[in-house]
Amino acid sequence: MTEKLGILAIGHGSKLPYNKEVVTQIADYIAQKHADVVVRAGFMENSEPSLEEAIAGFAGTGVTKVAAVPVFLASGVHITKDIPEILNLDENGCGSLSIDGKDVPICYAKPLGADELIADLVFKRVEEAL
Repeated sequence: MTEKLGILAIGHGSKLPYNKEVVTQIADYIAQKHADVVVRAGFMENSEPSLEEAIAGFAGTGVTKVAAVPVFLASGVHITKDIPEILNLDENGCGSLSIDGKDVPICYAKPLGADELIADLVFKRVEEAL
């Protein structure tokens, strides 16, 4: 059986539409660059779909494993407590989801964090501003 990866891109959400648009666009970029991967975006608050709704969006896609990745720069309460609880993850950051009546493994990635790619993007924004 071949593996089919699902990616759950998790955004904070906001009352303002821009937050949802950014996270959704990032998910779309991933999907465009990796056509063999199923990508869904879900949000913690004030935006839809919720994480539960985004997970339901994997139905019928044939995913055999899912990686949940927070599209956040750094850890906070959502990253360390809320998301692991919603996804019912163990202390190692893994668990399983029920998709199409099957248990599908899920593992949790770290937030974006400090990375040279982020630094390059910050410098790009500085250049754009000047």
